[in-house]
Amino acid sequence: MNLRSFSLQKIPITNRFVRPFGLSVVVFTAMFLTVSAVHAQSESEPTLLSLEKAVRLTLEQHPQLGAFLHQREAYQGLVEQVSVGQRPSIGLTIEDFGGGGDYNGFDSAQSTLSISWVMQGARIDQRIQAAQVTATQVDIQRQIKALDLSAQTARLFIQALVEEQRLTLARQAQQQARNTVAALKKRVDAGKSPEFQRLQAEVELAQRELEAEDLQHVLTSTRYQLRAQWGGERNDFRLVGELLTIPTLSSVEQQFDQLKENPTLTLLATQQRIAESEIELARIEAKPQWQFSVGVRRFEASNDFGMVAGVSVPLGKDRSSAGKIRSLLARQAEFASESEALQRQLDTQLYVLLQEIKHSHHVIETLQKRIIPALNTANSQATHAYETGKLGYQQWVILLNKKLGAQQDLLSAFEAIHLQHIELQRLTGTTLTF
Repeated sequence: MNLRSFSLQKIPITNRFVRPFGLSVVVFTAMFLTVSAVHAQSESEPTLLSLEKAVRLTLEQHPQLGAFLHQREAYQGLVEQVSVGQRPSIGLTIEDFGGGGDYNGFDSAQSTLSISWVMQGARIDQRIQAAQVTATQVDIQRQIKALDLSAQTARLFIQALVEEQRLTLARQAQQQARNTVAALKKRVDAGKSPEFQRLQAEVELAQRELEAEDLQHVLTSTRYQLRAQWGGERNDFRLVGELLTIPTLSSVEQQFDQLKENPTLTLLATQQRIAESEIELARIEAKPQWQFSVGVRRFEASNDFGMVAGVSVPLGKDRSSAGKIRSLLARQAEFASESEALQRQLDTQLYVLLQEIKHSHHVIETLQKRIIPALNTANSQATHAYETGKLGYQQWVILLNKKLGAQQDLLSAFEAIHLQHIELQRLTGTTLTF
């Protein structure tokens, strides 16, 4: 089940077990029936909601993703800010005036008008580069958040779809209990069964009714959480999906190769690049800044003009950035260590997840090929034996409940394998392409 291409089809109504991918097995009665009475119908036809559409709505409308656009704009403003260098300065100097003798008044004065500037082209270029590298992490963080939100939406979708089927099974169990009560009433009236068996069946019916009511509340809550992913207000949507499909997985080697593209690893690599860029900037800023000036001087005594020029170079070595560079080098090494540790952790998680998927596949196959077909046959024979008086009520009910339990187990196994596949896609960063 790929979140980009997973196509959900209408769940078939059947009374046989059909194993996916052509395996010939019988399906239990009405296992994956499309639920039409699970939620209230609006006056208009309810909207069909597929998994792909739910994920798309989340990515388009979830407010947490919108916040990254503002962060991106903020970083763009930072890039513009660092591209502005120190402004040139204009100076006016008047000398040799207001003194005594020849320098009385302004007759011997010298006035100089000059402009000075600092050579900072390399610094500005490096500041821009550092700001641009820092800005790239916003896109990666947005990708991580989008993957998390997509996976969360997919999990809620699958859970809601499964809960619909659980409610269907609960209502089937409720109807089965109701039929049992009716059958026992006839047997009690005919003197073929004791009264306490009818009372036991009444208790079983009440318990089944409570289970169905509880599942209805759980389903309502899950549907609310699902539409909250994109801020939806209307509840008149109908989930469409096929649960009787085992996800197709690529090879184990491909899975581990895709794991290297995990966006969290990419973010750590970007943070190392940011540290490297800041180290280079600190080294450039530690170099002496040459300040140049040029101007015009007027000699009042002779009414002449002359050009003046100057250069200023700081003395000694600037050690103000030494501590900062050392700190940045330590951070860079820290990010590298975190990246290596995360890679090992992700490798372990992926291996365990693949084993869980393999186990879920085995559970589904065993239930479909061995357990449920055997229980179908045993249930049919037990019902006949009970009706002919060859089997007691307790043994008969136990077999009926075992069949219901196996149906629930199969539904849980399909839920597990779909949720595991969603986590696999989130882990490898292949859920969506940005």
